[in-house]
Amino acid sequence: MKKIVSLIALTVFMSSGCMTIDVSSKQFVPRDANKLVLLKASAPEYQLRDVQFVQADGSVSRGVHFSKPGAEATVLYFLGSGIRVDADGAFFLKSFADLNLDVITFDYRSFGRSDATTKSHGLKEIEADTAALYDHVRSLVKGRLIVHGHSFGSFVAAHLAGQRQLDGLVLEGTGTDPKTYAQNLTPWFARPFVSYRVVGEVAEVDNVRSLQGTKFPILVIAGKRDSTTPEATARVLFDSLKQSNKRFVSVDSGHMDAMLFPEAKAAYKNFISGKFE
Repeated sequence: MKKIVSLIALTVFMSSGCMTIDVSSKQFVPRDANKLVLLKASAPEYQLRDVQFVQADGSVSRGVHFSKPGAEATVLYFLGSGIRVDADGAFFLKSFADLNLDVITFDYRSFGRSDATTKSHGLKEIEADTAALYDHVRSLVKGRLIVHGHSFGSFVAAHLAGQRQLDGLVLEGTGTDPKTYAQNLTPWFARPFVSYRVVGEVAEVDNVRSLQGTKFPILVIAGKRDSTTPEATARVLFDSLKQSNKRFVSVDSGHMDAMLFPEAKAAYKNFISGKFE
């Protein structure tokens, strides 16, 4: 990709005659705009505390507890694939400060802050970690504990929801199953030439099946411009839910930024308050 961009830039330069291009440190020195430490300025009333939990196989799950006195509830947040607490925390945690909610979140094993002591590193390990983390956090939190999963984390959270009686579940940027997820990532013009074969433990992942027996409140948040987990796929999952205490909200977002929108925050507030109209 870099070679293609460089070639295009050179072609434009050569065809346009003389021109001046400003070169500054911004083009060479990287900056992470969503570092966790930036929350001290954007949410000064909140405190950040490091947390960790030792899994059954000795792996260590590490994360943060983002909290303030008088918060309305606590959210156990499961991250999307490739998202790290330190690099992206200021981006996804700030929305919960706006909602007066505490958040506890952990990096996945062998990623970010967390470590793994075994070579086994797959969905089964992640699901086992998730259940253990939920039980641990549930034992610590006195009030309501809402489970929120974004993207990959929504599949992790849905699987957990099929095993535990939750106070509430939020699925953001979610879908139905891995095959559909992969198809959504394939450009439309290539789809007639691509076939998918789901193998191994991933074949067992099915959000519709995981949530069929649930009775607790569920909020599904979808982005109208989300090409990774399109709104239509999230709607299929939502329509499959049998309970009446469910809510679907669609905002004009992409895959990563739905929680920045006022409509999503308003729906979240209503969800916490028990309103589903």
